[in-house]
Amino acid sequence: MSLIPPQQLAQERVVAADAVLGGQVDLRAYPHRHLLVRANNTWGRRAFQPLMEAVEHLSNYGWELVTMTSVGDGHHVYAAMRRTA
Repeated sequence: MSLIPPQQLAQERVVAADAVLGGQVDLRAYPHRHLLVRANNTWGRRAFQPLMEAVEHLSNYGWELVTMTSVGDGHHVYAAMRRTA
């Protein structure tokens, strides 16, 4: 497990829910107020549960859920988060 480089995160503004839950991101130096968290629907695994777990985790660190959406054919589910502090 390696940390996602801060420059990559700042440029892409999207992070996988699994990376959040696995401790692979450090958002303390994230320069933006908004962030997308992405989870993927796969065979045998629905995206909603890990996405909501990541949302709950981030809410402990000054982030709040703005909205959730599914893009395209539903393979990707996103949560838009806003830093509150």
